[in-house]
Amino acid sequence: MAKLSIGDHVSDLKGTHDGRLVDIDGSTGYVEQANGVEVEFPLNQLKPYEPPKIAEERTLSGPLRDRLLNPAQRALLASVPASLLAAIAKSYDAGSEGPGSRPPFAALPESKRLEAIRIYLPTLPQRLLASHMSLVVAMRDISKLS
Repeated sequence: MAKLSIGDHVSDLKGTHDGRLVDIDGSTGYVEQANGVEVEFPLNQLKPYEPPKIAEERTLSGPLRDRLLNPAQRALLASVPASLLAAIAKSYDAGSEGPGSRPPFAALPESKRLEAIRIYLPTLPQRLLASHMSLVVAMRDISKLS
């Protein structure tokens, strides 16, 4: 058990209550929460406050959750030339419904970026794609490997 003193920011072991330790009476600690309510706990049920862990940011919920890329997908993503990435990002970002509707292309995690490339690549002008047809085919086929 950690040594606690009056004035410490503490929480219960479950992390459901936190506040400032305002009094200690024997084996009981009195915690004043931010809303002004004072709650008592056995001292062995209190610990120094630890801020909650920030959850990983997700761009979508449901069946299209972020996922880790396998080595083949990672290599394919790395093989996309910068000129094509810029054109895809411009096309993707232009399709946004306005601020807050979806994150910009640059902020997408790798799995979502690969999916956006797979979707937007065939929509680019033929003059941009002419020298990258093997990439177009690989992007089409990568969805079969997922």
